Amino acid sequence: MNKQLIESLLLALLDDINCSETAGKEMIGDYVIVRCRDAGVHAGYLKSYQSREVVLTKSKRLWYWKAANKSHSLSGVAVNGIEPTSKITAAVETIVLPEACEIIACSPAARNSIEGQAVYEVN
Repeated sequence: MNKQLIESLLLALLDDINCSETAGKEMIGDYVIVRCRDAGVHAGYLKSYQSREVVLTKSKRLWYWKAANKSHSLSGVAVNGIEPTSKITAAVETIVLPEACEIIACSPAARNSIEGQAVYEVN
């Protein structure tokens, strides 16, 4: 392999690494939904993330959710909010989620829907 090709490949690799480390940083402080491998689905304000570890503040666990407006995925929840039949926990001040799969920005309507949902209580 020639030197120029190797340098080009290394630069491309470094660009990918730098992009993955900064991707989504513009969402810091925004209300988001985080889907985790083992911890379920959470909604809160994005404080930080590094690799797959996400830190949320004022976070609620979406223990059981049904997207509003007949949408059917977490993307629908992030856009439309949740139905009243959803089961949401009380907010915790801070939570560290070590195995996040995705971070989705929420619309103001979705944030209001989730934040306004009554805490689910077992009878």
